Amino acid sequence: MRNKHILSLLILLFIAIVMTSCASLTTMQTAGVVPEGEVRWAIASTGTGGEGDTKPSADPNFEASVRYGVAENVDVGLKLDLLGAQVGAKYQFMRGDFDAAVGIEAGYQWVRNAGTDDPSSHVIQLQVPVLMEKHFNPYVGLAFGPKVLGILVASTDKRDDIWKDSGLYLGWMFGLPLRLTEGIWFQPEFNIYTNLYSTAFNDENTDTKSRNYISTVLWQAGVSVFFGGL
Repeated sequence: MRNKHILSLLILLFIAIVMTSCASLTTMQTAGVVPEGEVRWAIASTGTGGEGDTKPSADPNFEASVRYGVAENVDVGLKLDLLGAQVGAKYQFMRGDFDAAVGIEAGYQWVRNAGTDDPSSHVIQLQVPVLMEKHFNPYVGLAFGPKVLGILVASTDKRDDIWKDSGLYLGWMFGLPLRLTEGIWFQPEFNIYTNLYSTAFNDENTDTKSRNYISTVLWQAGVSVFFGGL
Protein backbone atom coordinates (compact mmCIF):
# COMPACT_ATOMS: atom_id res chain seq x y z
CA MET A 1 0.00 0.00 0.00
CA ARG A 2 2.83 2.41 0.85
CA ASN A 3 4.49 1.78 -2.53
CA LYS A 4 1.18 2.45 -4.30
CA HIS A 5 0.91 5.80 -2.51
CA ILE A 6 4.45 6.73 -3.52
CA LEU A 7 3.78 5.80 -7.16
CA SER A 8 0.58 7.85 -7.19
CA LEU A 9 2.40 10.85 -5.75
CA LEU A 10 5.16 10.58 -8.35
CA ILE A 11 2.52 10.63 -11.09
CA LEU A 12 0.88 13.68 -9.51
CA LEU A 13 4.29 15.35 -9.25
CA PHE A 14 4.87 14.82 -12.97
CA ILE A 15 1.43 16.26 -13.82
CA ALA A 16 2.10 19.29 -11.61
CA ILE A 17 5.45 19.96 -13.24
CA VAL A 18 4.25 19.74 -16.86
CA MET A 19 1.05 21.79 -16.38
CA THR A 20 2.34 24.79 -14.43
CA SER A 21 2.31 28.30 -15.94
CA CYS A 22 3.00 30.95 -13.30
CA ALA A 23 5.33 31.85 -10.44
CA SER A 24 4.57 30.67 -6.91
CA LEU A 25 3.64 32.57 -3.75
CA THR A 26 2.00 29.68 -1.93
CA THR A 27 2.83 28.36 1.53
CA MET A 28 1.75 24.71 1.09
CA GLN A 29 2.36 24.00 4.79
CA THR A 30 1.29 24.95 8.30
CA ALA A 31 3.15 25.46 11.56
CA GLY A 32 3.39 21.78 12.44
CA VAL A 33 6.65 20.21 11.27
CA VAL A 34 6.82 16.80 9.65
CA PRO A 35 7.63 14.19 12.34
CA GLU A 36 11.31 13.28 12.52
CA GLY A 37 12.27 10.70 9.91
CA GLU A 38 8.96 10.96 8.01
CA VAL A 39 8.06 12.42 4.61
CA ARG A 40 5.09 14.56 3.57
CA TRP A 41 4.12 15.00 -0.08
CA ALA A 42 1.80 17.69 -1.41
CA ILE A 43 0.29 18.97 -4.64
CA ALA A 44 -1.53 22.26 -5.21
CA SER A 45 -3.55 24.11 -7.81
CA THR A 46 -3.50 27.90 -7.55
CA GLY A 47 -4.36 31.15 -9.30
CA THR A 48 -2.35 34.38 -9.07
CA GLY A 49 -3.21 38.03 -9.64
CA GLY A 50 -2.26 41.63 -8.94
CA GLU A 51 -3.78 45.09 -8.57
CA GLY A 52 -2.51 48.66 -8.40
CA ASP A 53 0.63 49.24 -10.44
CA THR A 54 0.18 45.76 -11.91
CA LYS A 55 -2.30 43.96 -14.14
CA PRO A 56 -4.07 40.80 -12.91
CA SER A 57 -2.66 37.53 -14.22
CA ALA A 58 -4.65 34.61 -12.80
CA ASP A 59 -3.36 31.76 -14.96
CA PRO A 60 -3.67 28.36 -13.25
CA ASN A 61 -0.55 27.02 -11.60
CA PHE A 62 0.18 23.45 -10.49
CA GLU A 63 2.85 22.70 -7.90
CA ALA A 64 4.26 19.75 -6.00
CA SER A 65 6.34 19.63 -2.84
CA VAL A 66 8.02 17.23 -0.44
CA ARG A 67 9.06 17.87 3.17
CA TYR A 68 11.20 15.74 5.48
CA GLY A 69 11.48 15.84 9.26
CA VAL A 70 15.17 16.14 10.13
CA ALA A 71 14.71 16.67 13.89
CA GLU A 72 11.95 16.85 16.50
CA ASN A 73 11.13 20.48 15.70
CA VAL A 74 12.75 20.98 12.29
CA ASP A 75 11.80 19.99 8.76
CA VAL A 76 13.14 20.87 5.31
CA GLY A 77 11.32 21.04 2.01
CA LEU A 78 11.49 21.29 -1.76
CA LYS A 79 8.73 22.75 -3.96
CA LEU A 80 8.71 22.29 -7.74
CA ASP A 81 6.89 23.44 -10.84
CA LEU A 82 7.93 23.45 -14.48
CA LEU A 83 9.70 26.82 -14.42
CA GLY A 84 11.24 26.94 -10.97
CA ALA A 85 11.89 25.56 -7.52
CA GLN A 86 12.00 26.63 -3.88
CA VAL A 87 13.92 25.14 -0.97
CA GLY A 88 13.37 25.92 2.68
CA ALA A 89 13.47 24.93 6.33
CA LYS A 90 11.13 25.45 9.27
CA TYR A 91 11.56 25.45 13.05
CA GLN A 92 8.54 24.84 15.29
CA PHE A 93 8.86 26.65 18.62
CA MET A 94 5.33 26.11 19.99
CA ARG A 95 3.32 22.89 20.01
CA GLY A 96 -0.10 21.88 21.32
CA ASP A 97 -3.59 23.23 20.68
CA PHE A 98 -1.77 26.21 19.16
CA ASP A 99 1.28 25.63 16.95
CA ALA A 100 3.79 28.28 15.88
CA ALA A 101 6.88 28.11 13.68
CA VAL A 102 9.26 30.29 11.67
CA GLY A 103 10.71 29.36 8.31
CA ILE A 104 12.95 30.55 5.52
CA GLU A 105 12.52 29.83 1.80
CA ALA A 106 14.60 30.68 -1.26
CA GLY A 107 13.55 30.11 -4.83
CA TYR A 108 14.14 30.73 -8.50
CA GLN A 109 11.48 31.14 -11.19
CA TRP A 110 11.62 31.54 -14.96
CA VAL A 111 8.46 33.49 -15.76
CA ARG A 112 6.62 33.71 -19.07
CA ASN A 113 5.57 36.91 -20.77
CA ALA A 114 1.81 37.42 -20.83
CA GLY A 115 0.40 36.08 -24.08
CA THR A 116 3.55 34.24 -25.18
CA ASP A 117 5.06 30.81 -24.65
CA ASP A 118 8.59 32.05 -24.02
CA PRO A 119 9.83 32.86 -20.50
CA SER A 120 11.52 36.25 -20.32
CA SER A 121 12.24 37.05 -16.67
CA HIS A 122 14.43 35.44 -14.02
CA VAL A 123 12.78 35.88 -10.62
CA ILE A 124 14.66 35.19 -7.38
CA GLN A 125 12.58 34.99 -4.20
CA LEU A 126 13.55 34.99 -0.53
CA GLN A 127 10.72 34.57 1.95
CA VAL A 128 10.49 34.44 5.76
CA PRO A 129 7.07 33.17 6.98
CA VAL A 130 5.86 33.04 10.57
CA LEU A 131 3.26 30.26 10.60
CA MET A 132 0.60 29.67 13.24
CA GLU A 133 -2.25 27.20 13.55
CA LYS A 134 -5.13 26.88 15.99
CA HIS A 135 -6.42 23.30 16.30
CA PHE A 136 -10.17 23.19 16.96
CA ASN A 137 -10.17 19.37 16.94
CA PRO A 138 -8.08 16.60 15.30
CA TYR A 139 -9.74 17.29 11.92
CA VAL A 140 -10.13 21.06 11.58
CA GLY A 141 -7.74 23.94 12.16
CA LEU A 142 -7.10 27.56 11.21
CA ALA A 143 -3.68 28.45 9.77
CA PHE A 144 -2.45 32.02 9.44
CA GLY A 145 0.63 34.18 9.74
CA PRO A 146 2.70 37.04 8.31
CA LYS A 147 5.42 36.80 5.67
CA VAL A 148 8.21 39.01 4.41
CA LEU A 149 8.96 38.44 0.72
CA GLY A 150 11.87 39.79 -1.28
CA ILE A 151 11.68 39.61 -5.09
CA LEU A 152 14.55 40.30 -7.48
CA VAL A 153 13.56 40.43 -11.16
CA ALA A 154 16.10 40.39 -13.98
CA SER A 155 14.37 41.01 -17.32
CA THR A 156 15.43 41.67 -20.89
CA ASP A 157 12.36 43.78 -21.65
CA LYS A 158 9.88 46.13 -19.93
CA ARG A 159 7.15 43.88 -18.61
CA ASP A 160 3.57 44.88 -17.86
CA ASP A 161 2.42 42.25 -15.41
CA ILE A 162 2.87 41.39 -11.75
CA TRP A 163 6.43 40.12 -12.17
CA LYS A 164 7.97 43.33 -13.55
CA ASP A 165 9.05 44.82 -10.19
CA SER A 166 11.85 43.95 -7.79
CA GLY A 167 11.11 44.88 -4.21
CA LEU A 168 10.20 44.01 -0.65
CA TYR A 169 6.70 42.81 0.14
CA LEU A 170 4.76 42.21 3.37
CA GLY A 171 2.27 39.37 3.20
CA TRP A 172 -0.26 37.35 5.16
CA MET A 173 -1.41 33.76 4.76
CA PHE A 174 -4.78 32.25 5.71
CA GLY A 175 -5.50 28.53 5.47
CA LEU A 176 -8.09 26.00 6.61
CA PRO A 177 -6.40 22.61 7.22
CA LEU A 178 -8.98 19.80 6.97
CA ARG A 179 -7.95 16.21 7.70
CA LEU A 180 -9.77 13.62 5.59
CA THR A 181 -8.10 10.44 6.86
CA GLU A 182 -5.16 9.52 9.05
CA GLY A 183 -2.79 10.07 6.14
CA ILE A 184 -4.51 12.58 3.84
CA TRP A 185 -5.61 16.16 4.41
CA PHE A 186 -6.13 19.27 2.35
CA GLN A 187 -5.91 23.01 2.86
CA PRO A 188 -7.65 25.84 1.00
CA GLU A 189 -5.17 28.73 1.19
CA PHE A 190 -5.08 32.45 0.43
CA ASN A 191 -1.91 34.57 0.36
CA ILE A 192 -1.92 38.35 -0.07
CA TYR A 193 1.03 40.76 -0.31
CA THR A 194 1.59 44.50 -0.62
CA ASN A 195 4.85 46.16 -1.57
CA LEU A 196 6.76 47.97 1.17
CA TYR A 197 9.08 49.05 -1.64
CA SER A 198 9.37 48.19 -5.32
CA THR A 199 10.88 49.52 -8.53
CA ALA A 200 8.90 50.22 -11.69
CA PHE A 201 9.52 51.72 -15.11
CA ASN A 202 8.62 55.40 -15.30
CA ASP A 203 8.30 55.57 -19.05
CA GLU A 204 7.54 52.96 -21.69
CA ASN A 205 10.26 54.41 -23.92
CA THR A 206 13.06 54.59 -21.34
CA ASP A 207 14.68 52.43 -18.74
CA THR A 208 14.10 55.03 -16.02
CA LYS A 209 12.76 53.50 -12.81
CA SER A 210 10.85 55.01 -9.92
CA ARG A 211 10.30 53.85 -6.36
CA ASN A 212 6.81 52.72 -5.45
CA TYR A 213 5.53 52.34 -1.88
CA ILE A 214 2.29 50.51 -0.94
CA SER A 215 1.18 50.69 -4.57
CA THR A 216 0.80 47.03 -5.49
CA VAL A 217 -1.22 44.10 -4.18
CA LEU A 218 -0.32 40.53 -5.15
CA TRP A 219 -2.48 37.56 -4.27
CA GLN A 220 -2.50 33.81 -4.75
CA ALA A 221 -5.36 31.46 -3.84
CA GLY A 222 -5.48 27.71 -4.15
CA VAL A 223 -5.94 24.29 -2.59
CA SER A 224 -3.18 21.95 -1.41
CA VAL A 225 -3.54 18.21 -0.80
CA PHE A 226 -1.10 16.57 1.63
CA PHE A 227 -0.10 12.91 1.95
CA GLY A 228 1.65 11.39 4.95
CA GLY A 229 3.86 12.85 7.67
CA LEU A 230 0.94 13.90 9.87
